[in-house]
Order: sequence, then structure tokens, then C-alpha cells
Amino acid sequence: MWYIYHSMAKPCNTQQAAKAVGIAVMTLHRWIVAKKLKAPKLRIRNGRAVRLWEKADLDRLRELKQQIYCKGRGRKKGYKK
Repeated sequence: MWYIYHSMAKPCNTQQAAKAVGIAVMTLHRWIVAKKLKAPKLRIRNGRAVRLWEKADLDRLRELKQQIYCKGRGRKKGYKK
């Protein structure tokens, strides 16, 4: 997936951003709603409102993912059985 992340010269939409970072789109939406991540402003593209993620936004998203997910198994910190 690193090739998607490094080859983006143009801004990408939310689905592409989630795929580049390796999380589900719904997870990204939940983080935005929970205000864990400041999302880019909505822009109108072809009559639809979309968020265009720049390289700096993807860097912040990767940092947040590393804070939330543990290394190895990918489970959230504080997971209890």
C-alpha cells in the first residue's frame, strides 16, 4: 500500500485516503465524527461535496492510526477480553 501513499501528487478522496493508510472508510468517518482527527474542509466536485486529502493530511492520519492501534495484531489500546 505504500505505493498508493507515495504516488499521490493530486489530492485524494476519503475512500482513497482510508485505503492508503490501511483502515476502513467507516473507521475514518468515526474518527472524524469523534473529533480525533481534523478532516479537510468539504469542497464541491462535480456537484458533490467531497473531502480532498493532501499529503500532509495523510501524514496526520498515519500518526493517529499509530497512536490508536497497537503494533502486531492491530487491536486498539486498552482492549479487554
